[in-house]
Amino acid sequence: MRAKGKITILTGAGSGIGRSTAMLFAREGAVVHASDIDEPGLEETLELCRKGRDNVFISKVDVTKYEQVKKHTDYVAEKHGRIDVLIANAGVVRVGQVEDFPEDEYDLLLNVNMKGTFFSCKAAIPYFKRQKAGSIITLTSVASHIGQNNHANYCSTKHGVLGFTKALALDLARYNVRVNSVSPGATDTPMLRSDVAKEALQRGMAFEEIKKEFEEQGVLTRWADPKEIAAGILFLATEDASYMTGSDLRIDGGWTTR
Repeated sequence: MRAKGKITILTGAGSGIGRSTAMLFAREGAVVHASDIDEPGLEETLELCRKGRDNVFISKVDVTKYEQVKKHTDYVAEKHGRIDVLIANAGVVRVGQVEDFPEDEYDLLLNVNMKGTFFSCKAAIPYFKRQKAGSIITLTSVASHIGQNNHANYCSTKHGVLGFTKALALDLARYNVRVNSVSPGATDTPMLRSDVAKEALQRGMAFEEIKKEFEEQGVLTRWADPKEIAAGILFLATEDASYMTGSDLRIDGGWTTR
């Protein structure tokens, strides 16, 4: 088991990439403390992870509220005496042209994607520093590397997460704490399907037409399965990636090679 006994905090575990990551880490022997604001989604994730196991725990946590993030982080650290892995996965997508984009939706992007990542790291870093060991993995995106039509606001937040990750890797290197990111391409999750549906409505096109556009962005011309992204996250959390920090693992079907 590649993650046996690793005490892992995972945000955004109620669906999509977070759910697949929770399931994979559970199979690989990690002790997974999974959180989300979506309680029914979390319950479903827990059921999918169980299968005779007792190494997955769920908590409702809003990553935009620091007091909730810190309380959960402190609980995990006190329960186990350490934190080995933090996966800052929680994120949202909103699409639209800048001139028409509602301020409250931009606030949501900033609060979840950027502040949620910041809060998750802020709460865990004191434990990592004390231990002089650990791995932090943030979820960036192809949108951290390129521009996308109708996604200027989302791209700005994901570029921010990538810069934050690189700088944090420098700050924590002397404590033997590795900080890396994963940049998924188009991945078949409820969030992407909702994104595509909204864009289709805004552009007056069919869902399948927009879906095809996304598929053709990558040279493999298909959407990723969330399991494929989870595999990259697991790699960064293990000793197989022991000499990697400040790196970004692009799992994008070749999207950013064009």
